[in-house]
Amino acid sequence: MNADSIIVKAKTRMLLASIATLVGIVVGAGFLGIPKALTLSGYAPGVLIMVIVAFFMLIMCLFATELSLNTKKEYQMPGIIRKYLGSKIGLLSGIIFALISFGAMTAYLLGCSSILSEYTSINQNMIMMVYFAVIFFIVYKGLKLIEKAELYLGIGIIIFLAILTIILGNNFNADNLFSFETSNLIIPLGVIIFSFGGFNVMTQIEQITNGDKNLMVKTSVIGMFIPFIFFLAFSTLMLGVFGNNIADIATESLTGIIGIIGNTIAFLAMTSSYIISGLLLKDMLIDDYNIGKTKSTLLAMFSPLIFILIASPNFINTLAFTGALLSGLFAIIVAFAVIKHRKIIRKKYYETPGGIITPIFTILFFIIGIISIIID
Repeated sequence: MNADSIIVKAKTRMLLASIATLVGIVVGAGFLGIPKALTLSGYAPGVLIMVIVAFFMLIMCLFATELSLNTKKEYQMPGIIRKYLGSKIGLLSGIIFALISFGAMTAYLLGCSSILSEYTSINQNMIMMVYFAVIFFIVYKGLKLIEKAELYLGIGIIIFLAILTIILGNNFNADNLFSFETSNLIIPLGVIIFSFGGFNVMTQIEQITNGDKNLMVKTSVIGMFIPFIFFLAFSTLMLGVFGNNIADIATESLTGIIGIIGNTIAFLAMTSSYIISGLLLKDMLIDDYNIGKTKSTLLAMFSPLIFILIASPNFINTLAFTGALLSGLFAIIVAFAVIKHRKIIRKKYYETPGGIITPIFTILFFIIGIISIIID
């Protein structure tokens, strides 16, 4: 085997691992609410919103790539923001970042333990502890183990979605897709923004790809395209079969063996995102605040667990709070950091196409999204 083929194989492995990591955090719990959200917007307007949000989230991945590659010291996103926007904004971004990860992990831990409890008949708090212990070990071990876990979880999601499509295919009615009237465009926007969130993981992807900008750009494009196709296929299938009768959490509309398959998809997707969210929060504490590996893992992982045991939060409310509002605000701060860093860094290893127009339009998009959600 010559040197060129070895390099190609190594880059292919890195690309697959990085795509699996990005897809792993994007395909979380948010997609379960998209079908119901599309009944409010109407199918066609809802798909258009998905296209627009996916585009801006791709831009956010490229922004995160730009900041990560052009910053010499290894930081997580809040540390990078602190470097370019100052300590106060850096602290604010760190708090928002922690809240996003904390809220998402709380929702995923609630959702996965609920599914496990339903199918094992074990008390939810007891099964939650067992599940938590497994995820804690994976997050503690770090990125190498997570790369493998994410790849297998992603393959599992695709397989079960294909099985679900085959089983439900005969009941699909295209007329159901166009039976909804547009009554609310804001709720679908919030749900979809949350569903496509995941650009923060680009700092981890820089490590996986050894800072190869071409691999990182490819990861951003492919890693956003795959969730878009998955969300579109899942929503179209569920709405075509159930129409207006779709449940708020889509898989709750499924019963029997189909219900098991649907909940398996949800479980794998949430587990995948739970792992990456834990890694992001742990690495932020290590890289940006110089907290040791063991302490950072304990802080990152036990905080959501303790919150659940004390406060007994609601799954959907937790998801909504940590969704569009916090993610949108963090995206705006990142876009401002991009503008500022371009004035400071003269020799850039990578720059997102579009010049100043790209971050400005991105900021405007997320401001509109946040205002709309607050007003609604």
